[in-house]
Amino acid sequence: MDLSDAKEEVKKAADIIEIIGQHVQLKKRGQNYVGLCPFHSERSPSFTVNQDKQIYHCFGCGRGGDVFTFWMDYHNLSFSQSLKDLAGRYNIDLPRYGNLPAEREKAELKELLFKTNRLAAEYFHNILVKSADGKPGRDYFSRRHISGETISKFKLGYAVKRWDGLINYLRSKNVSLGTGAKAGLLMAKKDGDYYDHFRDRIIFPIFDLNHQIIGFGGRVLGDSLPKYINTPETPLYHKGESLYGLDSAFKDIRERGLAIIVEGYMDTLVLRQHGISNVVAILGTALTSDQIRRLKGYTKEVVVLFDPDDAGRLAALRSFPLFLNEGISAKVLVLPQGEDPDSFVNRYGSDEFQELLEGAIPIFDFYLDQALAHMDAGVDGQIRVLREVLPIFKDLESGATRFLYVQRFSEKTGINEAIVWQELRHWENNRSERRDSSRLKGRFLLDQDPRRYGSDLQFLNLLVHYPETIDAFKDKEWALFVSDPEIIEIIRVLIEQFPLGGGLDGIEEFLDSPGAREQLRVVSMSKSFYAKELVNQAVSEFAKKIAKIKISQSISHAKAEGDMEMLNRLLRAKQDLDLVNKSN
Repeated sequence: MDLSDAKEEVKKAADIIEIIGQHVQLKKRGQNYVGLCPFHSERSPSFTVNQDKQIYHCFGCGRGGDVFTFWMDYHNLSFSQSLKDLAGRYNIDLPRYGNLPAEREKAELKELLFKTNRLAAEYFHNILVKSADGKPGRDYFSRRHISGETISKFKLGYAVKRWDGLINYLRSKNVSLGTGAKAGLLMAKKDGDYYDHFRDRIIFPIFDLNHQIIGFGGRVLGDSLPKYINTPETPLYHKGESLYGLDSAFKDIRERGLAIIVEGYMDTLVLRQHGISNVVAILGTALTSDQIRRLKGYTKEVVVLFDPDDAGRLAALRSFPLFLNEGISAKVLVLPQGEDPDSFVNRYGSDEFQELLEGAIPIFDFYLDQALAHMDAGVDGQIRVLREVLPIFKDLESGATRFLYVQRFSEKTGINEAIVWQELRHWENNRSERRDSSRLKGRFLLDQDPRRYGSDLQFLNLLVHYPETIDAFKDKEWALFVSDPEIIEIIRVLIEQFPLGGGLDGIEEFLDSPGAREQLRVVSMSKSFYAKELVNQAVSEFAKKIAKIKISQSISHAKAEGDMEMLNRLLRAKQDLDLVNKSN
């Protein structure tokens, strides 16, 4: 059998629905199956699999192919390795490489790196469980209540406090030091020699979804820094794409419909020991869209553990748009002060942890609660929180979703919604001014001017939510008390076009300014300032405001002209108008 025959045998034996369905939640729709694409961000499923033709295609990003293409792209493997993996699943014998010289070198390198990682894992594990040199590691795991079964299942290990411990072992196994360096296990010196990357650390092997070791994490036992180090980037290991424990957790995540994300290796292991099996850990970096996209193939609900401090608040904020853009519902679990997952579950047990899990709150609400709890009083505190959230709002891909969360942010913080939109536009368009606090404070205070809010925004709000009032101002000089140029543009279009268009739906297309279009949408989606029974009174108040401004302007003109008779007449008219306003 040559490779082309082997490929056909695998295609006949493999079911593309079964293979893809392990990593993507598929639902039957007509003759096809659909799900959220694992290769790009999307909220509505466009990833389509046809079982009869044994092909898939994403109508969102254009990726597609057969079962081999999927296996290659999803697991970042060559064709030959994918063929080997799939053939092994279906007990199909393969020839030795055959006619694929272009891929042979790459496949052989990866195979060599996997072998090197397996040998390194065996070395670290044997030191931990069998050698006297592994006593510091055994003592550490004993203090942290890690069982022998867990040590064996996750192939935990210990790296001795030597520069050449692993080097000597790899040499004894006829593995070149250059290969050890390519695997990220050894580091090169300037003189061309090498030294062990992991020393005096407990070792956590990191597995891919095929249960092969792609890298390692190491925790120091003393007080030296950094506390954790990982394998550097290699042909096998890309920490922004991997999650610790996903290889053994994805089935439980899919069954429970929930993934729990923790920060560290130890948190994962202790929770697993207590029967909480749907848990994974990030790998020394902030959450990435690639990691979240991996999870969404198994669940649409995630709970993340963040600390209730500034670092936790900002970590939650940064991850918020990643979850939202991937269409995943994310919540935050906050543990009692001073507790982390492994200390809590060891002290109180898994039932108490599950109760806390039930009380997890949406991730944006967690951020707002923490931001408000730590927000300084006054404008300076509001500005700090606003500046934190602006780049996050920018990263939200859905316009409607952005409007929803801007509104919630405004309601919680007390910052005028229009201010948020204006600053967001300014942040996007004037990147050089983002750090200019004095400019931002000046703009913030100007936008908070109650006189502007009472005239510009309230007047626009009245016209948008009660368009029947527009006629009352067609022949009045409303521009006398409106100063915002974008709001002036909106009102002018409203008065010119309504009711010619039969409603407000098409008004936006008559606006030239993007800012005006956005402002109109903000006001349209905001609540009305006026109850229906107060609309007539509001119209009357704005009419009186126009009359009062006109009288004041006429008084100034009469004074300048020296026309005392006109001045006295205007002053009496102003007094009459003031009396009417007081009586109302």
